[in-house]
Parts: sequence; structure tokens; C-alpha cells
Amino acid sequence: MDSAHANLAAAPSASGDGGDPGRLGAKVSGLYLALYIHYGFFAFLPLWLKATGASPEEIGVLLAIPLILRLLTVAPFSAFVGRRGWVRNAIAYTALASAAIVLSLLGEPDHAGRIVIVILFSIVWDQIPVLTDAYAVMAVRSRGLDFGRLRVWGSIAVVASNAAAGWAIAVAGIKALPLMVAALLLAPALVAFLLPADRTLAAADDAAAGGRWRDLFGDRPLMMGMIAASLIMGSHGVLTSFGAIQWEAQGISTTVIGLLQALAVAAEILAFWFGARLLGDRDPRLLICAGALAGALRWAIMATSPALPLLIAGQLLNGITATGTILGMMLMIAHRVPTHLSATAQGMYAVLLGAVLAVATMGSGLLWSWGLAVAYLSMAALALLGAVFAWPGRPGTRADSLSGTGVEA
Repeated sequence: MDSAHANLAAAPSASGDGGDPGRLGAKVSGLYLALYIHYGFFAFLPLWLKATGASPEEIGVLLAIPLILRLLTVAPFSAFVGRRGWVRNAIAYTALASAAIVLSLLGEPDHAGRIVIVILFSIVWDQIPVLTDAYAVMAVRSRGLDFGRLRVWGSIAVVASNAAAGWAIAVAGIKALPLMVAALLLAPALVAFLLPADRTLAAADDAAAGGRWRDLFGDRPLMMGMIAASLIMGSHGVLTSFGAIQWEAQGISTTVIGLLQALAVAAEILAFWFGARLLGDRDPRLLICAGALAGALRWAIMATSPALPLLIAGQLLNGITATGTILGMMLMIAHRVPTHLSATAQGMYAVLLGAVLAVATMGSGLLWSWGLAVAYLSMAALALLGAVFAWPGRPGTRADSLSGTGVEA
């Protein structure tokens, strides 16, 4: 980290674990583990909806609702709680509220009831990952923690969750899914209550620096980084929507498809663990550019309907395409944004990312209809466009620091 960041890491905290980087890091890692442990169960939601009488058309509408609401609710809520220093508490209470809403599905509501529940759940649950990242970024900025080694526990949780979900549903039955998800949603709430309050993470210079959320729009490198990261993550749209279909058409078994997906997550774990260390004190935008270039290579490989050995190599590139992009963006926010604006910045990025993902996912169907090569090469072009937006400018210029933070990129 740079000298300004190091000075922030040395700033004294008010009390509690906020002054012990090791204990704080363990608790934030635990928060990521607790948050992502239910993700594997979410994959079975369409099966639960089908089992309770939902039509395919209704399932499509219900799954689209969160994509739309995310654009409308995340940024205002995250900015509101961030300005008031309520990020930790908001994580806990939104998790508890999400668990309560999910439990209402046990009554197997009708069509209108399912829509109401999904709307309420989306509004509340969508805040949790964004606020968790915001809290982690505050910890990184104020205590000099390694974001990658905090976030890696989320990927580990996803692997464990995917492994456990199928077994648990086979034992308890698909109709018990809401109860299982609700129980797992209690975990992030419990961990959040053990974390130090936001104010103990406030860097010494934040109070003097002030700053408003509008200042974030004036930080050109930050905004360009957000656009770049959104484009790169959006370039995964074709793979997410049609990857399994493509592989099955090539004669790859469902077992091997599952292993390929697990391999991509394993690559994320390695990249999160070592990424920040390899970056050192260099510009985090280099990680975003690496993600863009690796993405372009990955989609070029996928455009050829590769044989299994090359497909494995493409899946390993996920450690750079996804993790490099995520890590680079989080480090940009940690380096450039005052602590009290971290949640606001995360909300802005979540909205932009959600918009690009929605467009890319919807557009992937049309691109796929034009042919596999067209679809993936379009995604490669989208990833390369991300590199254009993220490419670092000359260091030390006024554009390379957010006024008032005292932190350079």
C-alpha cells in the first residue's frame, strides 16, 4: 500500500476489535463466509417455484424482478446508511428481515403473493452483499487489511454451499428450501453483530476531509474504473446464460460441467488469496486491465467450441477475469474514497454493474441466435472496451486522486 494508506492503517480506533487488524480481519472474513453460505441453495429456487405451481413464464418474471429493483433501491439505501455510520447494523437487520420474508414462502402463496414476497425480499436482500463489501473496504482502508484474503472466504462458502445444497434438498425435499435459506440467512446477522461499529473504522483524516457523495462523480479515474469493471463483468453474460448448454451440446456430461464450474470458483480462491500481494503498491487499475485482457482471451477460446483441455484453461482464466476485476475495483474504492463514503461508492458501482449485467444477459439470447462465434467475440470486444476505460493515466496528476481523501490510486 502507499504511504498515505499506511498512515491510515496506523490510525488509532475508538475501541474494540477495530484496533486489532488480525481479529478484525478474521471477523470480516467470517462475515463473507456467513453471507455466501446460502448462495448454492438459491440455484434451486426455480425448482421450488415449479414444485409449488409456478409456470415457466412466472418463474422468468420472478427471477427478473431483483435485476430491476437493484437498479432502484441499492444506491439510495447504501448512501443513506453509509452517511450515518450504520453499515454494520444495516447488514444485520437486512439479513434478519430477509430471513423473515423467506419464511413466508412456506405458506406456498399464490401468484400474487409470490410476486409481493419476491419484491420485498429483493429490496431487503440486495443490500446485504453491497453493504458487506462496503464494510470490508472500510476495514481495508482504515486498518491496512488485504481485501482479497477477506473476500476469498465468500468464494470458499460458495463452493461449500454448492456441495451441500443438493444433498440437503435430497434429504429434506425441495419444499423445505425456504426454511433452509432462512436459517442460513441468520448467519450473516449474527456475525455482523460481533463486528465493531462503523465509527471505530473511521480514518483519522475523514472527519477533517468531509466530502459529499457528489464528489465521487468528480473523480474521473474512479468512475472510469466502475464503468470498466461493469463492462468486464457484463462480458460474462453469454457464458452465464449458455455455457452449460454449449458444453452439453459438445457431449460433456453434467458431472464434468459441475466440475468445470467448480474449477472456475477454485481459480477465484487462488486469485483472491494472492492478488493484492502480487499487485503490491501498484495502481489497482492494472488488475482491472488484466481482467479485461484475460476475459478477451477466454471468450476467444470459448468461441471455438474448445476441447476439454482448452476448456479447462479457459475456466482457470476466471481467476483473472472475475477476481482481478472485482479485486481491482474494491482496491480502487479503498484507496480513493473516504471511509464515510465507502457505502455510497459501493452502491453506485452496484447499480452500474446491475444495469450492464441486465443488458448483457438479455442481449446474450439474441447474440446466441446469431451463432456461437458472434456471441463470444462480442463479449471479447466488451471486455476489451473495459480495458480502454481502465487503462491508467499518468501517475501523480490531479485526476489520480480524489480531493479530500489524502489517498492516491
